[in-house]
Amino acid sequence: MKKIIISLFALLLLVSSCKKDKLQTLVLHTPQQVENTIVLNWEQANISDFKYYLIWRSSDGFSYTVINDITPTSDAYHRGITTFVDNTYPPGKNNFCYKINAVGEVNKLESQFTCYQIEHLIPLLKGTLQDAHYIDETNKVSVIVNDYGYKLKAFDLETEQYSLKETQISLHSSSSWCLWGKYNGKTELYNYDSDWTIYVYEASTLQQIASIQLAHFGPDPFAINNTGMIYRHSSSDLHLISRITHECTLYQPTNIFFANRLYYNSKDNLLYAINVYKIFYDDFKIQTFILDDNGNVTGEEMYSIDLDLDNYPLYIEKSSLFAVSTSSGIKILDMNTKTYHNTNLTRIPNLILLDNSYLYTYDQSSRSINQLSAENYSLIKSIPLRLVPVKFFVNNGYLFYFGQHDKDYHIFEKIKL
Repeated sequence: MKKIIISLFALLLLVSSCKKDKLQTLVLHTPQQVENTIVLNWEQANISDFKYYLIWRSSDGFSYTVINDITPTSDAYHRGITTFVDNTYPPGKNNFCYKINAVGEVNKLESQFTCYQIEHLIPLLKGTLQDAHYIDETNKVSVIVNDYGYKLKAFDLETEQYSLKETQISLHSSSSWCLWGKYNGKTELYNYDSDWTIYVYEASTLQQIASIQLAHFGPDPFAINNTGMIYRHSSSDLHLISRITHECTLYQPTNIFFANRLYYNSKDNLLYAINVYKIFYDDFKIQTFILDDNGNVTGEEMYSIDLDLDNYPLYIEKSSLFAVSTSSGIKILDMNTKTYHNTNLTRIPNLILLDNSYLYTYDQSSRSINQLSAENYSLIKSIPLRLVPVKFFVNNGYLFYFGQHDKDYHIFEKIKL
């Protein structure tokens, strides 16, 4: 109740400050919220010696900052461009005031102060985001956050709200891990604890629905297929753990290979094992396990790839593709055809995903997500972001991402593609 009263007082203060300013001759219309942006529109300036527009923003009604680009080549120098998209307003704030100046050689027009309250303020996520996964059957996002302990939460994309319920999970040990997989058409979270047990949660409801006791497993790579088979690669052996019977069987590969990454290709029902430390080998290999419909191994193959020593391959989920830093640049390797494809990328991305006919990448060199063609991997466009994304995904024509607001909070945003 205290927060509501403070918020209402702040809004009244903003409105009050607006009313004290006399109405000028430049007309600024009521701002509109479009997804995660605020769109401003105003009437064209009736000033004979027009030079440029200044757009001001305030979050307290007193201190204003110019938020548009004032250079001779910018839109500000075009009298007829009377719209501006504000995508830099501070996250976590919900009240703003705007004003616009039309600046001439001698004269200056000023709009009235226009105050606006954000209509769809998405709540901040307190803590450090560890990972997130889209649940397609319920249109929710499963989120793991570290806030004085690791917690499993669910975010509803329709209501844009986090679930009130949360579940404590264990990631306190170096051998603990979490993975998402599907079983009987439902997305599940698999949490391996240092007590040698895999705890299974239904990702949408956060209910614990099973536990699988294992022999002593260390910090080995794990993967999960779409029928509940859990794979563990250890000392060159592959362990297959049934979600149905909880039984563990052993597959001994023909090729001895020590892997520290394991990926499941749900598109082609294949399992990839890689070792990211090429320095221990004369060349870099990817070990592929061919699986049957029940998840059992029916064959295997080894493939050596062209890789520099500075980066390891980045797997692109639900595909046969890896982003690879080769001796001749960043390329996309298709493991089905064993072919390399050129890209416009200059470095291995921090985040990457494939969605239908597009590939989306993000790296820390710019605060933009690149959209590439999935046919020839050429750059189509770059999508600027307000925040540094920790996790992103694409669904129904929108790009969704969790961005780091500060060290204690993350915010969820969506952008129309």
